[in-house]
Amino acid sequence: MAFCDDRRGVNLTLTLGIDIGTTATKVLLLRKDGSWDLSSWPSQENVWENLRKWLYKRGQQVTRVGITSHTPSAAILGENGLIGRIIPWNEPLPKGCERPTGGEHVLSPNRAWVPSRLAQWESEFGPIGNGIPVQLKDVLNQQLTGVIARDSRSMRGYDGTGYYRLPREIIGTVTSEGQKLSGICEGAEVICGCDDLTSGVFGLSTEDGDIFNLANTSEHVGLVGVEAISGMSHLPALGTLPSLTYLSTSTGGASLATIFDESPSVESAKKFISILSNTEHQGYEQAWVALESINSDVLRIRDTLPKGAMKIGGGLAMIPQLVEARAATKMAGQEVSVLGVAKLAQGPLAVIFGAGKVGRGFLAQLLRRAGWRIHFVDPNPVLVSELENGSYSVVNLNTGEIDEINNYTVSSEEWRLKEADLVLTSLGASHLEEWASKLADFERNIDIILAENHPTPAALVRTHITSPNVGIAQAQVLRSCIEPTPEQVDTLGPLTVQVQDHWSLPLDGAALVRPELAASVSGFDLRPNFTTELTRKLFTYNAINAVVSYIGHQNGYEMLAEAANDSEIAAIARAAGAEASSALVAAYDFTAGEQAEWVERALGKYQDHRIVDPIERQCRDPVRKLGVGDRLFGPILLCISLDIPCPNLLLGVKAALRYQPPKSLVVSDPSSAQLQGWIEEGGVQFALSQLGVELPSELIASLQE
Repeated sequence: MAFCDDRRGVNLTLTLGIDIGTTATKVLLLRKDGSWDLSSWPSQENVWENLRKWLYKRGQQVTRVGITSHTPSAAILGENGLIGRIIPWNEPLPKGCERPTGGEHVLSPNRAWVPSRLAQWESEFGPIGNGIPVQLKDVLNQQLTGVIARDSRSMRGYDGTGYYRLPREIIGTVTSEGQKLSGICEGAEVICGCDDLTSGVFGLSTEDGDIFNLANTSEHVGLVGVEAISGMSHLPALGTLPSLTYLSTSTGGASLATIFDESPSVESAKKFISILSNTEHQGYEQAWVALESINSDVLRIRDTLPKGAMKIGGGLAMIPQLVEARAATKMAGQEVSVLGVAKLAQGPLAVIFGAGKVGRGFLAQLLRRAGWRIHFVDPNPVLVSELENGSYSVVNLNTGEIDEINNYTVSSEEWRLKEADLVLTSLGASHLEEWASKLADFERNIDIILAENHPTPAALVRTHITSPNVGIAQAQVLRSCIEPTPEQVDTLGPLTVQVQDHWSLPLDGAALVRPELAASVSGFDLRPNFTTELTRKLFTYNAINAVVSYIGHQNGYEMLAEAANDSEIAAIARAAGAEASSALVAAYDFTAGEQAEWVERALGKYQDHRIVDPIERQCRDPVRKLGVGDRLFGPILLCISLDIPCPNLLLGVKAALRYQPPKSLVVSDPSSAQLQGWIEEGGVQFALSQLGVELPSELIASLQE
């Protein structure tokens, strides 16, 4: 058996989109860089035979498949496949088969929706019984995977239960029988897919509030991501797909072809364009009358919608005169729906700025496990060159599991922000402002997640990116990501990252403009009151780290894990964590049990000898770390305000006030010299005044002992 292998070069893995339209079937192979190959044939021809011929040897490169089809049709599946025939949407509905619609969809009454088509099926074949009502694309999905699945949006007006999957969800993989049938690589993942309207809107690269126009055999005009509008059909949001509110026309490519007695095709569109451009052609006047006729229905609908630019795609979008007459922006041609479902199958794109250990070893791993595509941007040419080899490994320190990360792209200058569904940064605090300053005009409807070691990264970035369309959310990185061992470099490569077995990335859910998209990533933990979460992390993880580091340095330890495993230091650190936890529980309604777990998890992290971390790195910049709201005085002042004793936290401060790095490191840590200068000038009390810290006299005395 030959299974798909996606560990090859950037453009050697392909996503296949299939669109079974009313008149034509279109197939598209989408590469990771966004380019594609397209083909089509009449829909009455056999899809699998034609696909096998078209794919030829490229079928082994297909790693994902998405299928869309015209709706609402009626098809019934059993364990052994199709039962009866597929009844298409445009077939005349026999009398007596009219049925009301159910479910959450708001649908126009002048159309035979799924319940009516199922009644038509029963009029021909008898009761459905144990059969499963689906759409045409679901029949093809079962033939590929052996799995029965359907999405609620395609089943318009039908409220039956079971077998429902989200459009982007992988329902199974291509079986050996599916490979023989289609030519697609065995093992390729197949998503549930969706209707051609949804695929087409996705292919237009729309955002919430956009006006869309799908100009095909018939036309659809509507809005993305808005509440239902009286008199219009409405499809509620589904998974990460936005809501669609729209009206359809009875005219379009089919009516245009009828006027000129031709079947809809690329050739007929080119002929029509030629006639419109030639005033001497005998059909010139007739062509413009026909154009105005099909435009009138679209413009009538558009006039009922809010002002704004309209994005157009479909076969009719190939006619420049039509696009211009509608004052629309062409986003795609005849490929719009098949491109949309291929992009849906390919997965959303996350652009990660900073391909360091956290970017590679945490952000990218969570996103890849959720089926996302990754594009790294990093200014380091050596790192970019190494990443261009196509894969790297993430090693779990606890389990030994090795996760190979591949199927990404990387660059140093091309940011791909126009394509991105989500932006993340792990740049380092010193680079964040320069990066944000380059995005002052950034206004896309998109979220930026900041995984930075900076006290207020979101506030800093917001001074540059002011558009309310952009969500800027701070995240907490609680997973340690460290360098590989020499043995791992030899066997797995220099980009290998060792990581803790920690899978949660808490982030500010209230700051996001598209929270449902971030929430679709397992491990992205959207918190509603993120300020208190930041306080908790600072007052437990960072406080315990500071106590261990400064007392450990005082006791002559060089590595963090060595100090944290000293029984006396560990006892002080655990007690300091308990003091801070008591204050957090009283002030923010955290539970005592949860806080106890946080303390043990933090101390356990610092005791892990596999995490090689010099104490000098943790002690650096004591003036900042002794700030009023920072890791030591923050919990101490909270304890004082609540009359909670905190002698162990004060032991950490006492050690920090006496911290002096080796002479070789003084130049690289001017903060420590500044702190010692204050103490030499006026003692501990003067240093506290310079830090802006006010303490009761008895506590100041304890620090002077």
